[in-house]
Amino acid sequence: MSTKDERFINKRCHRKFYRAKAILCFLCCTIIIGGTYYLLHRPWLAFGQIIVEGGEKINVAEVKRVDGIGEPVNLFNISRSNLEKVLKNDLRVEKVSTAYAWPNILKVYITERVPAIYVECAYNGFAKIGYNGCVMEVTKGIKDASAPFVSGRKIGNVYNGDTIKDEEILGIVRFLGKLDKAITSQISEISIANDDKIKVFLLSGVPILLGTCKGLEEKTDTFIIICNELKTKKINAEYIDLTFTKPYIKLKQ
Repeated sequence: MSTKDERFINKRCHRKFYRAKAILCFLCCTIIIGGTYYLLHRPWLAFGQIIVEGGEKINVAEVKRVDGIGEPVNLFNISRSNLEKVLKNDLRVEKVSTAYAWPNILKVYITERVPAIYVECAYNGFAKIGYNGCVMEVTKGIKDASAPFVSGRKIGNVYNGDTIKDEEILGIVRFLGKLDKAITSQISEISIANDDKIKVFLLSGVPILLGTCKGLEEKTDTFIIICNELKTKKINAEYIDLTFTKPYIKLKQ
């Protein structure tokens, strides 16, 4: 029969053994977790793919470029929050979100910013302006017909990312923002006269007088009706005046 001292020594030995065992298990788990984390984040490890939805100009290759994502793609090395932040700072992007899809896919949902107008700026340049009044791009010429050109007004020296302050320009942008693409695609040019009165030239050649930018958005419904009427009916109009509440159509003689 063991003495009290022997039982105390045995108990203490057992306690040391279990403590050492627990420390050993903890170290083993830490090594395994750390090793797994290290392995999964190696740049040479290929894991997963990126899919871009909604973007036309911004494809998978462009997403990789702006966020500095190398090949092969390793989703463990990609920060969704950083990717969204980088894309939101891109002037071509209006909205962006990301989500994981089974089993190893990162989906990037992009809504690209659509230009509202082109307008002349300083140094013979042309600014492409979005529907939020932001300068998307400044070029030496108009490269495409994605938006109508605003003549009769210069906006001075602007840079990519600037916000336009000109009230007439902003009024036109807000007005166009209330129209759908089927209507805006009929507009070839928008003219601002010296008295700030706005005239819209349609591809059909019929000019529509809108008056000044004051109350311009209130004429949206009437403008849409007029454009649809011109598409479906042969109206031999010299011009259409929406300056006042009641539209006036000046027919050609």
